[in-house]
Amino acid sequence: MYWREVVASLYAWDILDEGLENILDVLERDTRTNSTYLVALMHDEKRPLTDFYYPHNPRRKVYWTEDSRAYWKPRPEAYSESRIKPRATDNPELQGVDWLQTLIDGSRARGMTVGAELSHTWLDKERARDEFPDVIQRDIYGQPFDQQICFNHPDVRAYGVALYTDLAQHYDLDFVQTCVRGFHPGRQQPWAGGENPELQRLVGVTLGGCFCEHCRAAAERRGIDWDAMVSRLRWIADGVSGRTHKAAFEMRLLLASSTTSTALLAGIPELYAFLRFRVDSLTGFYREIYRAVHAARPEIDVRLNHYARYPEMMGLDLRQVSRYVDSVRSSDYSEQRGDPGQMAWKRAYLHSVRRAIGPDMYLLSAISPRPQATPELVKEGILISAQCGADALTIGHYDGAWANCLRAIGEGLDEAGIVIDRHAPVVGGQSA
Repeated sequence: MYWREVVASLYAWDILDEGLENILDVLERDTRTNSTYLVALMHDEKRPLTDFYYPHNPRRKVYWTEDSRAYWKPRPEAYSESRIKPRATDNPELQGVDWLQTLIDGSRARGMTVGAELSHTWLDKERARDEFPDVIQRDIYGQPFDQQICFNHPDVRAYGVALYTDLAQHYDLDFVQTCVRGFHPGRQQPWAGGENPELQRLVGVTLGGCFCEHCRAAAERRGIDWDAMVSRLRWIADGVSGRTHKAAFEMRLLLASSTTSTALLAGIPELYAFLRFRVDSLTGFYREIYRAVHAARPEIDVRLNHYARYPEMMGLDLRQVSRYVDSVRSSDYSEQRGDPGQMAWKRAYLHSVRRAIGPDMYLLSAISPRPQATPELVKEGILISAQCGADALTIGHYDGAWANCLRAIGEGLDEAGIVIDRHAPVVGGQSA
């Protein structure tokens, strides 16, 4: 079997601390990496994510990332249609360097393909609170969700287009990908009062987003009776949140019953209308970006980094959105849990993704060499990826990877009989 790529993600501080040439040496030698990307717009997070300390960083044990900062040089003119602009790093160690261009230069010198990712959050909490509160999603009671942007807000839509086209027009990139958070999913964890997690997720979405004025306007343009829908959903939300005794009692009764999600949706069409509205909104957002990016640079790959366990809860219909992306990265990291029993989920997740996007779309399967992964689980994940119709492998992520698990990637490819060849033909969605 031939796969076209092994793709590795890097951060600006990785390159600063370990040196790009050293990183690429390790990745080429141990993992067969022939493609890289910079997480060019990164959210607030502690790195490494899944362990206390870095396993191989020579300069620091941990790194605290800035909130939603850009590590390339945005062109101001690209953002003329939106009030929102990318926020540059405030870290003196990282200032003054175009880290995306640094990665491009180093990767191209080795014949690698290269990309950029716009990660989970595109707007930092500080500006969301002080400068742009109107672009933030709101719950059914009018309260904002930290920094989650509303995809029906015109400034957000213009900002999304600008981010993609800025990168596509001004950098020699093969792909631009994102895993931006969709609509807030509400209360998604099971709570006391019932044993049907699917039903609990469904009613819990009423505490999610978005119910702002821009969503109202977009819904009414689609012919939705907004007031009637919200009134019905508020009854569910009051029950889930316990705001009123009667609604809370009826919710507990519902969750203790044998009622199915199908029966609930049949009995409350307003709930289905809300789910459908969010799907249509997010699909339209991706459609607008896709068309603008390909108008600016037809050959670039618009890639979705698909990470959500239950994407429908945040308004993502992968089957619909796949019409407006060129490839999909399945971001399942079951290996890092250290539990062989979790690998069945990886297989099922990959089947779900492939079913949604069809056999012909380019699919990259993620592998995690991070704690508590083992070499055996890494190899199993590679084999599962091949068996589930993946066309390439992507590593998540180098910064927290232990050396034995990095070596296991190359070993796993060999043991599975997978050859990495960028020029291998792709037939029916899988490299021949």
